[in-house]
Amino acid sequence: MTDSERSDLLARAEQLDRSDELSAFRDRFHIPRDAAGEPVLYFTGNSLGLQPKNVRAEVETVMDEWARLGVHGHFDAEHPWMPYHENLTAPMARIVGARETETVVMNSLTVNLHLLMASFYRPSGERRKIAIERHAFPSDRYAVRSHLAFRGVDPDDGLVLLGAADDETPDDALLAQQIESQ
Repeated sequence: MTDSERSDLLARAEQLDRSDELSAFRDRFHIPRDAAGEPVLYFTGNSLGLQPKNVRAEVETVMDEWARLGVHGHFDAEHPWMPYHENLTAPMARIVGARETETVVMNSLTVNLHLLMASFYRPSGERRKIAIERHAFPSDRYAVRSHLAFRGVDPDDGLVLLGAADDETPDDALLAQQIESQ
């Protein structure tokens, strides 16, 4: 890429940022800074998003309610804890484009993987392998390996890692080839 192309690309990106209807939300988050004090580009929101600026006060409110109410906070807090999943169902359904009856907010990804595999993973014959992306979180890989072992499948044989060995995003042809070779 030439310097001119790089400059044009940067100008286009900055123009898109200015016209982005969500850009006003940026000010609601703490943005980490590099050693020189400059804001970093943050692309890891899938694992740990940016901290909302108001979250500390919100967490302290819940902590104060916990101290004051104990177990009764499940039902008697200003925002009772027990029905959180119900309160989040409609907004989350809209975000993911699903019906409310198909949506629930619960646990972490790893806990949900454990629950899913405990309920549905039943190896039989040649249908005993579990495929996951090569760069899955270590805790997710551990969850899969533990369920393979629990069901009597050698984790080294039963775990199929899909995707390129480097950080490149695999194309569909590579994924299909990897699946078919198993």
